[in-house]
Amino acid sequence: MRPGQFTAALGFVLLLFLIFSGCAASNPKEVYRAYYGVEPPESKLATLDLGAAYELIIDDRYYVSGGKYGTVKLPAGTHRIQWAVGFGVSVMVEPSGYAAFDIASEVSLEAGHTYKFFADRTTGHGYKVYCWIEDRTTGKIVNGEKKP
Repeated sequence: MRPGQFTAALGFVLLLFLIFSGCAASNPKEVYRAYYGVEPPESKLATLDLGAAYELIIDDRYYVSGGKYGTVKLPAGTHRIQWAVGFGVSVMVEPSGYAAFDIASEVSLEAGHTYKFFADRTTGHGYKVYCWIEDRTTGKIVNGEKKP
């Protein structure tokens, strides 16, 4: 292959990559509405950004898959939220190469605020997982412990 042909082929591959990545970016995840009946006014709702969570169960009745949904709208107030996060790990830690962690919390959510789920971990000796929920409106941690 001559140098000009290689450059043209590389350019074509990059163009295809940009087109396909643009298609994926223009297809955002859906919003899950965790309430029944008439839709409450936006001023009475709190928003959950799934962030690091790959699934949620809210008040033992709403199951939200992170594969389909990116955010959840629900009435403000105190809610029981179970959420799960996962990490790729060494097969010496877990033979499957994947470790999942479940967290259950009672969380008080304020109307008009957005909350995001975070997870991080240490590696090596003394392996520890940190999971927390942050109020993105105020910047405060409302549940869990942030990795130092």
